[in-house]
Amino acid sequence: MTMSQTNILRIIIDNRERKLMKLLETKFPNIEFESKQLDIADIVISEDVAIERKEGFDFVASIVDNRLFEQCLRLKETYTTPILVLEGLNDKVFENTGMKIASIYGALSKISYKLGIAVIPTRNLEDTAIVIERIAYREQIKDGAAILSRKAPKSMSIEERRSFIVEGFVDIGPKKAKSLIEKYETPYHVFKAIKHTEITYTRTGNPKGIEGPLKELSGFSWKFVEKNKEILFGKTKEKEPVQKKIDEI
Repeated sequence: MTMSQTNILRIIIDNRERKLMKLLETKFPNIEFESKQLDIADIVISEDVAIERKEGFDFVASIVDNRLFEQCLRLKETYTTPILVLEGLNDKVFENTGMKIASIYGALSKISYKLGIAVIPTRNLEDTAIVIERIAYREQIKDGAAILSRKAPKSMSIEERRSFIVEGFVDIGPKKAKSLIEKYETPYHVFKAIKHTEITYTRTGNPKGIEGPLKELSGFSWKFVEKNKEILFGKTKEKEPVQKKIDEI
């Protein structure tokens, strides 16, 4: 299944996917990967394509604790081509989880036809590795998409260039960048919106949400605000009163 060494594929893998990385190293020497902790997705193929990998039992558990749809929504909002690889959803899972089969397929139906996320079933980790290699080959070699390239084409319009700048933020893809530019028009006003969005906390001091300009848009969490405030403005005092007027800087 391996490709010619001239067709090197480059992907990013979440550093918790140790078994997958070991398998890729032995089975697919044409794949070069960077290991890092990813907040969104488990495998990043390109600027547009990312994969969330779920084993059968973890898939069911994530339905029960409400992680599944939150993860899928964040994946869809960040990447234009989100993919869910569902590994080992077999009789053993159906018979030992205590969840109705109808509920499992109901969740899958929502992910595929409501959220528009492609679902690819695999039998095991080796099959998953094959799927990753095939998607990366199609995306990077046949379709010529570079992984996370930040070179702006000369033909970009002003609005596209503005979105391109915003895409450089943490945990953001083309769709989120476009929504920010449509709302705030320029990167400068996006900076102000981030600056004046504050994290809200529970009584015990745990972050629970956001208040301010970005609350008006879907898909922006307190983690997004925290990380990008630190990059743009350095350490900030998150528990100060919310400043809602972004025009006052």
